[in-house]
Amino acid sequence: MLLLATQALPQMREYAHPNLGRLITPRELSRLEETIADGWPLGVDNDCFNAYRPDAIARLFAKLVPLPSELARLHKACPALWEMPTEHVAADGTVLERSWLPPPPDELPPIPPNLLWVAVPDVVRCACGAEEHCPKDDQGARCGPRGDAQATLERFALWHTWVSHLPLAFVLQDGSEQPDMIPWDSITAVFLGGSDQFKLGPEAARLVREARERGLYAHMGRVNSEKRIQYAKSIGCHRRGGDRRTVWRRANLQRGLTACEHVRPKPVHWQTRLRI
Repeated sequence: MLLLATQALPQMREYAHPNLGRLITPRELSRLEETIADGWPLGVDNDCFNAYRPDAIARLFAKLVPLPSELARLHKACPALWEMPTEHVAADGTVLERSWLPPPPDELPPIPPNLLWVAVPDVVRCACGAEEHCPKDDQGARCGPRGDAQATLERFALWHTWVSHLPLAFVLQDGSEQPDMIPWDSITAVFLGGSDQFKLGPEAARLVREARERGLYAHMGRVNSEKRIQYAKSIGCHRRGGDRRTVWRRANLQRGLTACEHVRPKPVHWQTRLRI
């Protein structure tokens, strides 16, 4: 299992390990080109857990890979449009001419082989009723992340055409287990988010298994304990992330890497309460 850490490149090099990769966010993208050149396994989070900042997210996505033409991106996102001709029909119904969309003027840029996935912006509410997950300093007793699967799917549709050239990850949220809530044919990975009740429940585990059966990556967010590492592995996640590993890095990061290296897929029952 791979640990994706949100830390700068010097710390990546200092703590180099076969199970270590870097998690880039709009707030932490220093020396991105060097990170890619070094070959570190790279996941890209959108940071919507903290706040939805579309301008910062867009700048990060554009910095990852040169932006292809709009037509090339549309061709990747909606290839069926090129398979349906436009018909010019006479008044009597006779088809006078058929024409097809022209091919894109340029090809899609190559994707760095160490870029694993890019999490398309999702929607995280707060259990207190706020439209967005409350910042840590403003949280009360009722606060906590509560995913919104329908809004996440709608936001994915808004971003999809613009970022279709990238290896996309869809963020699984509370409600993603409902029919037709995951754009399976448009993604490379699933990112397990949402509330703890959803993340640690049987429906999320089923979705991760389905993703693996489809040949997709599976990543679990906010994994900050050895027990959660064990759990993520038990349901089939390839990779996991957690900011707490970079606090008191010398002890925590090494312990997390050791756990990722030696963890075994031991079953964990749903009734088990996992503490962060």
